[in-house]
Amino acid sequence: MDIIYIKGDATSPISPGNKIITHICNDIGGWGKGFVLALSKKWKVTEEAYRQWYNSQEEFSLGDVQFVHVADDIYVANMIGQQGIYKNTNGLPPIRYEAVRQCLKKVALFAMEQKASIHMPRIGCGLAGGKWELIEQIIKEELIDKEIAVTVYDL
Repeated sequence: MDIIYIKGDATSPISPGNKIITHICNDIGGWGKGFVLALSKKWKVTEEAYRQWYNSQEEFSLGDVQFVHVADDIYVANMIGQQGIYKNTNGLPPIRYEAVRQCLKKVALFAMEQKASIHMPRIGCGLAGGKWELIEQIIKEELIDKEIAVTVYDL
């Protein structure tokens, strides 16, 4: 099993059965640029749930995941894998790879419970500033190695 790469829109996942759309969120409650705009346009509840989660501050930190049921067979996983929204004082991008790993461990458990496949854009590589080769390795270790189907969408 390997990651499937296709041209398409990650907000319109292609596969039978339950599906989980994963994406990276920041830890400061910001929602307004990047992939989240497509999510909000299709399912406003994803943004509303994230903002409510941030305001509650319950288990809202790096490595945490919120699952939002948006359709009969689709969940969105709001994964906190980004610290802030800008490079830090050492010039490091906001992506936090260990937090992404923690998130994907939780996504893997949920996917197995739901018998779901995973769908995503190239998470962590846009505004978060991550390197795909590092993210891809984490995906392989946390999802593919557990025989969870993963499709990555490039627009």
